[in-house]
Amino acid sequence: MMQNKISKRYSLGSLTETIRQARLAKGWSQRDLSARAHLTQAQISRIENGEVDLQVSTLIELARSLDLDLQLVPRSALVAVEAAVRSAEERLDERSARKLLAALRLLAERAQQAAPGREDIASIASSLHDLEPLAPALRGAVRTADLERLRINLEGFLNYPPAERPSHAQTYRDAAAWLKQLRNTLMHAPRTERPAYSLDDED
Repeated sequence: MMQNKISKRYSLGSLTETIRQARLAKGWSQRDLSARAHLTQAQISRIENGEVDLQVSTLIELARSLDLDLQLVPRSALVAVEAAVRSAEERLDERSARKLLAALRLLAERAQQAAPGREDIASIASSLHDLEPLAPALRGAVRTADLERLRINLEGFLNYPPAERPSHAQTYRDAAAWLKQLRNTLMHAPRTERPAYSLDDED
């Protein structure tokens, strides 16, 4: 019984991951998607974790909400279709990376203006400026979740009263060091390398 549940969960993995990645690409929370797909947030969470069997009607509603299309593909054409999808996803990943980096840079510049004496914030802004042209090389070097965490931290910095910012200094020093290392790694990486994983891969 347990083995059947485990195998069923793994067989749904690709489908549920597609749903999750499509949601993240739109910048939606599970609550946002639940409102659009007329499901509860708990249902969305269970679906993305592969904990429920998806009914066709639910799958169609999720696809409609996420601007996805359901297709039945002949097995003989599957390799060609998957190659075309991968190519499209790579282009989308690069555009998403550029957009996210640009948004992060603007946030960092606002934070730098709000606290011009902060070397950690200045370092974050400088590294993000250097990383923008390197967006294609980000594939496999960083996860979207890491960049989203940085966005949340920068927004937090801007929202904290100035008197509270020093108590969170270690967070921004760590972010500055991480971005500097990432920038140096990508700037010195061979241009011909093709990373194995996409920006949105999760561990």
